[in-house]
Amino acid sequence: MPRLEQFRRAYPEIDLRISTNNNRVEILREGLDMAIRFGNGGWTGHDAIPLMDAPLTPLCAPSLVSRLLHPTDLGQVTLLRSYRSAEWPGWFEAAGTPCPPVTGPVFDSSVALAELAASGAGAALLPVTMFESHIAQGRLAQPFGVTVSAGRYFLAWPSDRRVSPAMRVFSNWLSGKGAS
Repeated sequence: MPRLEQFRRAYPEIDLRISTNNNRVEILREGLDMAIRFGNGGWTGHDAIPLMDAPLTPLCAPSLVSRLLHPTDLGQVTLLRSYRSAEWPGWFEAAGTPCPPVTGPVFDSSVALAELAASGAGAALLPVTMFESHIAQGRLAQPFGVTVSAGRYFLAWPSDRRVSPAMRVFSNWLSGKGAS
């Protein structure tokens, strides 16, 4: 999102319509040309190019870090969770530590999880690459170096759709091939 103004200035003739949600986007039904999707990139009837890896790691308010000296210490704070229930158990497995009970509300938004974590409500498993600015600003901290892969972000479009010049420009720009 922070780079969209750069795109608008570089390509003022291309009119973007941005729709954000956390549901699986049905590109054709919603009248879209392309969508950014999270997963493995293997969606039937779609072509996709990888945009960015999104390894997950616990992020929390800096005020909680002093209490988190070992991954087992996460059992003492609320583990904020997404709708993907295997994430915390997968992270604890990668950390070589048994997973404590994970209870509480379930969220469908990494942004909401990040805001809750920044407020001190607990620790959230988040893609650190998406929240580097929060870490740099001191809003979030990464108490452990362990990460676990749950997928990556892709730009996807229907395989039978002709790729327009505007779609090609946006795709190249977003994937870094045309970013200035």
